[in-house]
Order: sequence, then C-alpha cells, then structure tokens
Amino acid sequence: MAQNITLLGASYSAVPAVTLPKTGGGTARFDDASVTTATASDVASGKIFLASDGTITTGTSSGGGSSEWKHIAHTTLTVNTTSTSAASAGTLSCGIEIVDENKIIYVRIRDTQGARAGYFAGSDAYFMNYNKANGSTSAFAVPAVLCFRFTTSNQWAGTAGQYGVYGYSISNTGSLTIRRRYNSSYSLTINSTYDVDVFTLDYPSGYPSVFDLEE
Repeated sequence: MAQNITLLGASYSAVPAVTLPKTGGGTARFDDASVTTATASDVASGKIFLASDGTITTGTSSGGGSSEWKHIAHTTLTVNTTSTSAASAGTLSCGIEIVDENKIIYVRIRDTQGARAGYFAGSDAYFMNYNKANGSTSAFAVPAVLCFRFTTSNQWAGTAGQYGVYGYSISNTGSLTIRRRYNSSYSLTINSTYDVDVFTLDYPSGYPSVFDLEE
C-alpha cells in the first residue's frame, strides 16, 4: 500500500516510501508500515517489527508451538480384577485444557512397584481432540495406545489389543476415563497400584488441524 502525501507544499500520490539524506552522509528509507499484516503473535518471540500503525512491536510467537510437554494432572489408581471384559477403572478430572483442539494429549500409566515378572507395567496413550468443536461428550478415537508388560523371562513386551490399564476416552467436560482389562495369555495379573499422569503439548503451527481437513 502507498500513501498520498504533501511535502514542502508539493503533493505526491501513491508514495510507498520516502528516502531522506542522513546527517554525515548516506540516506535513510522510511517505508509505509500499513502494508504489515503480521501481529505480535505471528512473529517469533523477542523479534522486533513494525506493526501496521507504524509502532515498534515485539513478537510473542513460539513458532512451531511449545516444544515441551506440560504436566496437567496426576492420580494413583488401584486395580484388582480378573475380568477379561474391558471396563472403567476410574476417571480423572483434568480440566478444560485437556479438551483444547490445539493440544496433543499424552496419558502415561506406570505400575508403582516397577517391572515385575509376569505383571503389566503400564501404558502410553495419545489423543488428538476434535470433540470441543461439536460439544460431544462421547468417547473419541485414541490414535495410539501401547500397553506393555514385563514377561516371565524378564523381557519388555507389548500386548495384543487393549489389555492392561490404559487411557481410554476424554469427554468435553475434561474427564479422562481409564480402562482395565485382564488376559491371562499376556500377564499373570494386572492387580497393582498405578501412577496416572496426563500431559499436553501444543499442536505444531504450520500443520493442518482437524478443522482444516474438514473444510
């Protein structure tokens, strides 16, 4: 964009910039800042730029999103069952942050007694939320779940299917449901006390969100 200006009584149309002589030699260029479309949140944190009104502004953006997981919830959960049917082992209230569509959710579950031969040791589950947009309170798909155990031959092994203790679903109220399911083919027992921790990570900017894909 350019501006119409009057200088020393003369009028000039569509001027994009003005170059003036500097004291001591050389020239200084002054450009029309109204072409700027960026805001502080678009510019890397700490970097200086001119806003559209010409003011000197400092960027605030973290670029690709936060590079560190943020711990938002913790509980301990005691499981005592031999049922081979998947059922709720309890819920954990994580707050509104867990249903932010711009967050990746990581649910980390670990046996507090550590690796024990023949026991389930825990699980990792990752969620990418899309329910906030439509207000649904139903469970949504978990993109990835890894349940693992320490075998009787003292080796780490993943389980076939969702057996053990694992994060299952998140409602738009911020409630996380944990499931438990026993299978004697994969473990002696899942009976134990588990640490449940929930983390969030900003979805990287520059990549399509669920909403972008729906358009």
